[in-house]
Amino acid sequence: MRTLFVVVLVAALGWSGYWWAGSRAKEAALSGWLAEQRAAGWVADADLTVRGFPNRFDTMVTDLHLADPRSGWSWTAPAFQILALSYRPNHIIAVWPPRQTVSSPAERITVEAERMRGSVRFAPNTGLALRQALVELKSVSLVSNAGWRAGISEGQVAIRRAPAGAAPDYGYDVSLTAQTLRLPEPLRARLDPAGVLPASVNGATIRLTPVFDAEWDRRSVEAGLPQLTTLNVGNVSFAWGDMELTVMGRLDADTRGRAEGTLNVTARNWREMLQLGVRAGWLTQDIVGSVEAGLGILARLTGETERLDMTVTFGNGLTRIGPVPIGPAPQLRAPRVRNRPRLGRRRKPPAPAPRAGPDRPGGPSPPGGR
Repeated sequence: MRTLFVVVLVAALGWSGYWWAGSRAKEAALSGWLAEQRAAGWVADADLTVRGFPNRFDTMVTDLHLADPRSGWSWTAPAFQILALSYRPNHIIAVWPPRQTVSSPAERITVEAERMRGSVRFAPNTGLALRQALVELKSVSLVSNAGWRAGISEGQVAIRRAPAGAAPDYGYDVSLTAQTLRLPEPLRARLDPAGVLPASVNGATIRLTPVFDAEWDRRSVEAGLPQLTTLNVGNVSFAWGDMELTVMGRLDADTRGRAEGTLNVTARNWREMLQLGVRAGWLTQDIVGSVEAGLGILARLTGETERLDMTVTFGNGLTRIGPVPIGPAPQLRAPRVRNRPRLGRRRKPPAPAPRAGPDRPGGPSPPGGR
């Protein structure tokens, strides 16, 4: 019994020491990050507390205020929580408050939510490679002091590292679902000036598997972002009133980063979609006239003029419907940025080169020189 008591006591003291060291490290890391932002010219104020002994590291951030005076953007929240189990620190849960504020030079937006919660799992090593991420939204509303309101009744964003063999290189399964998406009034008035469409988009679903040339981890974020090589489109669909759109296919990035591949598109009430694109400024009326005539022929071949089934082809820098080019191919891969500085840190400008002179290489020779 005495030996058992000693073992239990040593284990308890060891675990207490581990929790204390871990909590101090988390608090120091966040405090250091805030100090870095202040040194870079930001406003970065918050009160930090780590609690949850003995099995949790619950970081409570209160009176949070982040602002970049140069751009005019800011984020204010009465509280923000970063939760983790002390024996599983590579799994982090973030909880946003029921009310927060995001401001820009143009307006101030108040965000209210019944639930806004995220979960991130990293590989249990120093590289912190992304394994899984999930963000849940419920009854989220955006209210602007410019006089508009938007919101979503329920939504979810999920990212999961694709199983080995399911995708080449480094693939990630991405899914997004949104129910009853209410658009801002100015945007809805622009897209639907007659007011014939419902006030909210019925639903939207996105399932993609982007494939990159490197893994998303701590090193890639600090040194250079992974480059997109392939985009597998499992299903992209949305419904708004009588309009329905579904897209599936695969795109690869060519040597210049432009899309190459095909997308299968099914659209119901497609003529209204074209006019919506014109009102949004994505298409011009001149282009829509010729495109509508060509798509009308394709629709009549299916026997249902309001339903369109077509294949959009990308290649040689162009986007085509059948043999007809309709515009440039989209850019999938941006130029790589190496040695990307961390957020909030700005590189010092290079020191000016010394002026050439009699006592420096390259300067004029002194009088009577060789």
